[in-house]
Amino acid sequence: MATIVLKLSVFLYYLFAISYGLWSIPAVYFLKVFSEHNFNLALAITYALILTLLLVTPKYKKTSRTLTLSIFFIVLVAWQQVTPTHEKNWADSVSQLPWATIDNNQVHIHNIRDFVYQTETDYRVQYIDKTYDLSKLNQLDYALSYWDGNEAIAHSIFSFGFENGEHLAVSVEVRNQKGEEYGGFSGLYNQFELIYVLATEKDVLQLRTNFRKEQVYLYPTNTPKQFITSFFSIVIERINSIQKQPEFYNTMTQNCFTSIVKDFQKINGTRNIFDYRIYANGYSDELFYQLGSIKTNLPFSESKQKFHINQYTQAGSYNPLYSKQIRSTVN
Repeated sequence: MATIVLKLSVFLYYLFAISYGLWSIPAVYFLKVFSEHNFNLALAITYALILTLLLVTPKYKKTSRTLTLSIFFIVLVAWQQVTPTHEKNWADSVSQLPWATIDNNQVHIHNIRDFVYQTETDYRVQYIDKTYDLSKLNQLDYALSYWDGNEAIAHSIFSFGFENGEHLAVSVEVRNQKGEEYGGFSGLYNQFELIYVLATEKDVLQLRTNFRKEQVYLYPTNTPKQFITSFFSIVIERINSIQKQPEFYNTMTQNCFTSIVKDFQKINGTRNIFDYRIYANGYSDELFYQLGSIKTNLPFSESKQKFHINQYTQAGSYNPLYSKQIRSTVN
């Protein structure tokens, strides 16, 4: 029995050491101890070599394991010192954090993005303030935007609709600096801050259909009004929280869709079972369709074609009545 326990302990140690080691090697690089990229790369390689030697050393096993765990602890402590910030030279599209105040049913929102585009890179920077009446909130739409022919991954956007025809979109995005490119792998290692962009549809959706030439699908949902109101309130709470305390974006756990899923779960306090379409969010419309959340009587394939809004837009042109244009045939 003692032999079995010992072997199991050794197995668990190596499982932990290898798993943590694979995570910590890139972490050492992304700690950016040095200002030079090559020096950080050399540090990560040196760290990997030391770990390998310690894990395969045939002699002095107890000493090797103690050193390995000590190194792991040092890396973990250093990693905990990496904190998000609002103090960077942000790109125009994420330069202003939205925030809001609530007075009964009146929600006063500041820094709603409402750019006017001539091309994807030629635009007039415009942030506006607006007041919305929660009692007039009556619709929730779900948008998926695909690029480069990728079907598994898309950008998720939710849009709140009001009785007067206005729409306010929420898009969870990377808050990148000017000239900074997003990377999916580096996004796993706290290299980007998170932002909840609140924007008009003629900004955040039209940018994608008319200028980036992404393929965008806009699905009306049959979400109950009470749920929509609760979801809207949670989004407002989240943007106010981020405005006070910055957060990191994470490619898997804190992205454009998984962040919103967490917001959904706050409404009824439950957690959904694992579904791969939460992480491969390009298929999340299929998930919503199967849950009965999309307002349609058509088969899924026909619904997807109907709600493909690029067919209702004119590429390369700006339309101030965009929200009406994309719904004239869709709904």
